[in-house]
Amino acid sequence: MATSSDKVIIEVGLNENQDRQANRHLPYSPAEIANAAQSCYDAGASIVHYHARRGKAGEPALSDPELNAEIQRRISKSTPLIAYPSYGSQVRVLDYYDIGTPAPQRYAHIVAAVEAGVRFEVIPVDLGVLDINAGWDAEKQQLIPSTGLLMNTGRDHEWILDFCRRHTIKPHFTVFDTANVQNLANIVHWKWVDDEALVVKLFLIGANATPKMVLFYQERLRDVLPGLDLIWMPLVYATNQLPICAVSISLGGHARVGIGDHAYRERGEPTNAELVEQIVTIARALGRDPASPDEARRQMGIAERDHGRREEDELADG
Repeated sequence: MATSSDKVIIEVGLNENQDRQANRHLPYSPAEIANAAQSCYDAGASIVHYHARRGKAGEPALSDPELNAEIQRRISKSTPLIAYPSYGSQVRVLDYYDIGTPAPQRYAHIVAAVEAGVRFEVIPVDLGVLDINAGWDAEKQQLIPSTGLLMNTGRDHEWILDFCRRHTIKPHFTVFDTANVQNLANIVHWKWVDDEALVVKLFLIGANATPKMVLFYQERLRDVLPGLDLIWMPLVYATNQLPICAVSISLGGHARVGIGDHAYRERGEPTNAELVEQIVTIARALGRDPASPDEARRQMGIAERDHGRREEDELADG
């Protein structure tokens, strides 16, 4: 497990599926996303995550290969950040039920970008079932009923992790329940992934985002994956992330914030960079400095970026 002496890796969920009506600073276009990423880097972030969006209304375009490639290239040209997109591709069945497609289809936009020469250092890998349409109703203080599931089977994991190995991409695993931790242990046992510096995100939503849940998952990870180097952070949706980030940092974990995960209307609609600044303040108050992108790469076992690659990306963009 990471220790409290390690520098804090700060990741930012730049936009997710959030609406600009909830926070006026939400980036939609590739240029807006890249500018937000630059501001987050200046504030102390080392990783950014984005969802491709289309048009003035910010229509979700998760599976659009051209948009995702453009965003990735823009961020790589202007910053040394580690950046990565979402997966996509759901289908509607029975008029109301949405379900995730098999991994080769869900990650097709990333495959296409890689084949076009775009470099991805990390990609997200869910360890189990995600209720894709579930959200948090702040007024009612309850989960919004879902209409479908996004499920990674063992075969999906096998395909995704083989793709990661072949292209030297670091998987970022997301845990949604305790069974997912056992899924990760199986993946390690089967040697589908390098067991050094596993990156694990603990998905917590709304009222479930509590210090007790963070402690529970930390102990569960230690029990199931003893002795392994785990880079872990809470991934908090639909509520203020800062208290849980403080708990994580105090326990040797890392932090993710972002107006894509929570709009922060109750805090005056801050920018992503302003949230990063607050995490940096919390981390330093707890005796830990923010990790630079290259320091984050070293912690996660990713080769340091070739600084000449920016020129290659510029040429690829024409």
